[in-house]
Amino acid sequence: MIMVSKEIKKELEVYLKQDLGKGDVTARVTPRRNCTATITSNENCYLAGVEEVSYLFSSRKLKVKSHKKDGEKTKKNQKILSITGENRKILSLERMCLNILGRMSGVATLCTEAKKKAGKTRLAVTRKTAPGFQLLDKKAAETAGVWSHRKNLFEMVLLKENHLKFFDSIREAVAKAKKTGKKVEAEAETQKDALEAAKENPFIIMLDDFSPKKAKETIILLRKNGFAGKIELSGGITIKNLSKYSKIGADIISMGELTKKANMVDFSLRVVKAK
Repeated sequence: MIMVSKEIKKELEVYLKQDLGKGDVTARVTPRRNCTATITSNENCYLAGVEEVSYLFSSRKLKVKSHKKDGEKTKKNQKILSITGENRKILSLERMCLNILGRMSGVATLCTEAKKKAGKTRLAVTRKTAPGFQLLDKKAAETAGVWSHRKNLFEMVLLKENHLKFFDSIREAVAKAKKTGKKVEAEAETQKDALEAAKENPFIIMLDDFSPKKAKETIILLRKNGFAGKIELSGGITIKNLSKYSKIGADIISMGELTKKANMVDFSLRVVKAK
């Protein structure tokens, strides 16, 4: 069973409409035939987007067989999907489906690599996603076991540096934000701000751009003072220095790099049988 949310289905239809324009004129001049095509990976990766691509083909009354599932590791030249049906429909969907599979698998692969270095610390992606592709970037991360954090601005209050400039103190900002009834996260750029924010017991305190040493020191102080919420580390954390941050007692590490630096994985679609 293909598990694609209604929200994502709507997004996929938007992408398809954008790609097709008034119709695929090249496919229209191609003799109409039934055929079978396969999608294969051209490099090693962890998969994401198989469900979305399968939905798109199936929604156009094409028969789809999955050889691999989202979250699975695949090697170069392995078969991912087989699609059977009218050639014109397959050809019109080809590039968009490969792009979706490539982008989502790129995010999932980088997230999986990062998780290995994070140990028991929960990893999260940020909203630094490809424009218009936020839902799918976040789903790809979840496929790899990484928290999507906020999927949109309505889900949670996150008081960042620019928001805090309009308050007299971070404590005042947290107190006002809690009145919304939403979970509240406060970004602290100094140890002093973190300790002040803790007095209002937000759901999460984010230590932004702290060195591993300063972050560890601040975490110890927050816990010593009775803060029982989540502590998140963010800012300047990369795959290279992740192991240094993962061992100092934070609950969450969020990394923009997991989406910003994700490479598109290369897949190919080939017609293997035409009637």
